[in-house]
Amino acid sequence: MRYTRPALALAALVERYWWSEGGAGALPRLLPGTGAELWVHWSGGVDLRPVGGGPPTPLPAGHLVCLRRTPWSLEHRAGAGRPGFVAVRFRAGALRHLVPAGLDELADRVVDTEELWGAPGRRLVERVRSARGPVARVAVLDRFLTGLLEAHRRPEPWLDAAVGRIYRGPAGLRIDRLAETVGVGPRRLQRMFPAAVGAGPKEFQRLARFQRLARLLLREEPPHSLPAALDAGYYDQSHFTREFRRLTGERPAELLGPGRSHFYYPSLPPDGQPGARTTREETS
Repeated sequence: MRYTRPALALAALVERYWWSEGGAGALPRLLPGTGAELWVHWSGGVDLRPVGGGPPTPLPAGHLVCLRRTPWSLEHRAGAGRPGFVAVRFRAGALRHLVPAGLDELADRVVDTEELWGAPGRRLVERVRSARGPVARVAVLDRFLTGLLEAHRRPEPWLDAAVGRIYRGPAGLRIDRLAETVGVGPRRLQRMFPAAVGAGPKEFQRLARFQRLARLLLREEPPHSLPAALDAGYYDQSHFTREFRRLTGERPAELLGPGRSHFYYPSLPPDGQPGARTTREETS
């Protein structure tokens, strides 16, 4: 897989664009987390299946996923050819500035771009699919997302600050102390947080803790889960294992290890020449 950074104006909201040109590799497992992704397929077809069983759901050519509690598997659709796609990985809390709906309405769903953004969402897919090459496709996405930001940017900067502090903060961060730090009452924070990120503040804190640990363990060989779990704020091995199974449907040993999922590669920082368009490769 290859990736590049967004335009400078979007660097605080978009972590990366990444794509595949239709290679033969396995598709990644999508795990719960704190972010969201926008996908546009220009070739092939992909089905979505809930981990643990259930019928596959054909994915539309353009769709948004905002995973919070449900793990999903992506599968090549029989007879459709290898999928070529470009995806947008949003930073935690960023999507609220780009959509007309609250994220509590979008969490754990696959939403067609036309359903979400109307005719502009349909035209986005058409333009990405007609663009020649990744640079042109990324340029289409840059223009589209810049327009969304102008139309949907939300107020309440304190809410962005609260999301950032939970995302980067320790597992023991108290929500009432957080509310005081960002200058609002705890009830207001509790009331407004789900629409901003798709989960309440305590649940988002648990997801951020899980995501940080999974990111670490997916890049270790072999994964040393117990010391890392204790450092992340889990009480013991059984606490970590229960939380891991709740969020993934599997035991840690069944899923962890290098290259098991693309989803938890280290985030790109928002600074550092975000408009330079350097293209890099990674394996999934």
